[in-house]
Amino acid sequence: MANFYRLSPSRQREITFRRLVAYLRDYVEPFHPHLRKRFREAGIDVRHLSTYDDFRRLPIVTKDDYRADPRAFILQPKVRGREDRVPYDTARLGIKYVVRPLIEAALNRPREYAHLFRRMPFVMGKLGRRIAEEWLPFHFHATAGTSGEPTPAVYTFYEARKILSELSYAALLQPDRPDPELPHVEWTTRNLSVMPGVPHLGFFQIVMSKFLAGFSCFDTCGGKVVPTARQIEILSKGKFEGITAVPSYLSYWLRTARAMVEKGEIPPLSSLAFALVGAEPVSPAMKEALQEIARSAGAHPKFRIYEAYGMTEMKWAFTECSQNGGIHLNPRYWFWELLDPRTWEPVPEGEPGVLVFSHVGWRGTVFVRHNTGDWIAGGMAWKRCEHCDHTWVTVKGPISRYERDFTKIKGTRVALVDLKEAVRATPGVASFQIELSSEDPREEISRDRVIVTVVPAPGADREGLRGELSGRVQKETEVTPDEIRFEENAEAFESSLFARTGIKADLIVDRRKR
Repeated sequence: MANFYRLSPSRQREITFRRLVAYLRDYVEPFHPHLRKRFREAGIDVRHLSTYDDFRRLPIVTKDDYRADPRAFILQPKVRGREDRVPYDTARLGIKYVVRPLIEAALNRPREYAHLFRRMPFVMGKLGRRIAEEWLPFHFHATAGTSGEPTPAVYTFYEARKILSELSYAALLQPDRPDPELPHVEWTTRNLSVMPGVPHLGFFQIVMSKFLAGFSCFDTCGGKVVPTARQIEILSKGKFEGITAVPSYLSYWLRTARAMVEKGEIPPLSSLAFALVGAEPVSPAMKEALQEIARSAGAHPKFRIYEAYGMTEMKWAFTECSQNGGIHLNPRYWFWELLDPRTWEPVPEGEPGVLVFSHVGWRGTVFVRHNTGDWIAGGMAWKRCEHCDHTWVTVKGPISRYERDFTKIKGTRVALVDLKEAVRATPGVASFQIELSSEDPREEISRDRVIVTVVPAPGADREGLRGELSGRVQKETEVTPDEIRFEENAEAFESSLFARTGIKADLIVDRRKR
């Protein structure tokens, strides 16, 4: 059978869309409480869907729909004798859904071991267990809470076996003829994850991947569990080749490592060859800055930074195969759309738009035409990658929130990513936070104030830094900072940046009344 990930883009799209239509008919419409109700209220019969134009009649689903009742987004068939366990109007599990579990139970494939430890009658034991594996949630984690309202995503054991195991192996993606001068992920690669040990996708995907695909990874569970200096010592002594982190924390981590190398506390990090960063937007300029710090700490001369992108609702995250090559979205278990948020019409290939996705073949929490709210500035293309020789849906950043990542400051519309990058790119800035406040906090309408707090790099000329930073911010955003403060306690300041979520640094804090 042909490798799906080597098919032409048109053939891939045809297969995935055909599977999506069947999935909507056989699983979503009968068993998805929220969408079953929405489809019926809109008079949509999914049995009649056959083209993409038909599919576009389905409603766009938002985060507000999800937050209102997360349980209604879990596939929940009713089982004879246990109908009261599903408090929604969903269909009963028919005989056609029992055939595959029946065969698996009879052959004990995939192999189960429960019968070694308990008596397992065939119907209520072995067959019942197989059905439960497909539909009964066995794991969930939540959003990182940037919006202030964390919501869960639910997984079943069926997904772990049938979907997540395949997705995990994508970390080994390599071109047919890899460049011997560049570092690549191998079976033997050792990775250090410094993602915080909290119930979020950024932590659990790494844990699930190493158990499902057999990767070597040590999870530090973040700086609150294993202090940063100790993490650096572990990487140095263990000769780890890779590190996975949030970019803002990686910046602090690498600067700390460089200082430890300069003081002679550890040898240069000669084994460190690449970093995988996610949970925050990262620009090419920031990647270059991180590379420079890493190399100054003794890392591989061609140290690479690969960007990851995902969210709780997707139930997985995706990565680049080459630095700045674009993020490869999986085309088999999701159907992707890039739409104009004003009209919800598809945008031409390569044009910017908002990313919308539909699950294909999943159980547990399921979305169809979910509006991520993420603005893909570099557009989307379904194509064969020139770097890895595989076919993907590839998106290019910068990626930002369509609504939340823009704001008005002193009457000027400002992209927050531009504001952050203007400060970050200023020579002499080690760490920073930008505060947006009101001149008179008691007034609903008051002049905006922009306050930038900076941890200066060792030896930085503070007055020169003040002028350079102010000029860069004004040039990039047309807004001038009202005040630039210097923070002396770098460690306490870095810790405060992560205090709210434990994962993402609060680099911009908006205290204005709105």
